[in-house]
Amino acid sequence: MPRLKLVISILIFSIFLGLTSVLKTQTRIIEKNIYKIDREITATKKDLHETQLDFFYVSSPSYISNKIKQLAVIDYFPMDFSKIYLNYKDFTESRSKITVLKKANEKKK
Repeated sequence: MPRLKLVISILIFSIFLGLTSVLKTQTRIIEKNIYKIDREITATKKDLHETQLDFFYVSSPSYISNKIKQLAVIDYFPMDFSKIYLNYKDFTESRSKITVLKKANEKKK
């Protein structure tokens, strides 16, 4: 009888020891995943903060007025209709009409 109690006690202790190690391993894996996700969240928050800063700077009235003043200095002129193509076929046809002059000292391949 005392021997049976000892065997049962050792068996229960072994089961609990095995379950504890399995639980500890799974907990450690979950903690690693949480840590990895937390780092990704921190990086995303930092990126979001920088993006918001850029947006607020670029959309500020003083920045926009400065850009308008800078662009007002540039003289724009309309594009020739010959440079506007409605589709790819028109573009390739016009490219085939253009002749290319070769340089006299260019080596033949």
